[in-house]
Order: sequence, then structure tokens, then C-alpha cells
Amino acid sequence: MPEILLGVVVLVLGLWAVNAFSKADPKQAARLVRGLGGVAVLVFAGFLLLRGEIGLAIPAGLIGLGLLGWVSVRPRDLFTAYFDRRAPGWREYAQGNAGAAGSRPPSGGKMTEEEAYQILGLQSGASAEDIARAHRTLMKKLHPDQGGTTYLAARVNEAKDVLLRRHR
Repeated sequence: MPEILLGVVVLVLGLWAVNAFSKADPKQAARLVRGLGGVAVLVFAGFLLLRGEIGLAIPAGLIGLGLLGWVSVRPRDLFTAYFDRRAPGWREYAQGNAGAAGSRPPSGGKMTEEEAYQILGLQSGASAEDIARAHRTLMKKLHPDQGGTTYLAARVNEAKDVLLRRHR
């Protein structure tokens, strides 16, 4: 009998909440849902912190604080901070390519030795060791796995191949 009574009370409260929610002002309802969601995420972050999962608790806590309006973190700010740290010259590169028709400069056929030296940042007549060292240094920065693009990595590889052909 107590279970039935408890079920009826929960049902009545649920119906009352749905009725009140449907008649509420949408702005107030959104504010209420964000507030309750923020509190719920903060409680979850606290639970994660107690379990020792600090790597998950911190982002969850920031999301909860953001839902409550106490912290303002926009995803765009996070991405720009990441790219500023990972590839400091990305803004200049992006601005330089903004006016271009595509993201890649037009290819004029085979790469000349002069272009290859410019790409690798070497003087004309550099040794095979210098070419390999410059190639390795640039690939560490421009490889797609390191935040570069496949186009830039391909150009660096092509420059190395053009210059090393001369040393064979």
C-alpha cells in the first residue's frame, strides 16, 4: 500500500511540474534548466573529484560553472589559445591565404632548385647533410600529425627530393 501511495504522489508531482513548465515563460524556463543542469554537472564533477578522476572533474566543473554563468569560456577562445601555443605563426599564415581563391598556391609544374632552397631555408650549394637536417627540422613542425598540412609536408618533401637528386 505505501508503494502505491508513493507512486501516486510522484505522479501528481510530475504532472504538476509538466503543467507548470508548459505555462512558464520560455526565458525563465531556460534559465531554470541551465541552473539545474549547472548544479547537476557540478555535483557530478565533485563525485569525479572524490573518485580521483581530476582529469574529468576539472572540465566537468568548468562546464557546470559555465552553465551557471560564473565562468565564460567560449570554445573559439580555447582553440585560438591552443593554436597560438602549438603553431605560433598560424594567424599570419591564415591571413595570407584569406584572399587566395583556394588554400593552396597554384602549382607551376615542377619545383626548381631555387624554390627548393627557399622552402628549406638553405643557401645554394648546401650539402646533403644540410638538406636532410633542414628537411627533418621543417617536418617536425609541418607534418600533419604535428598540426601542419599535407600540402606543406608534400612541398617540403618535394624540395628535399629536388635537391638530393643533384647529389646522386
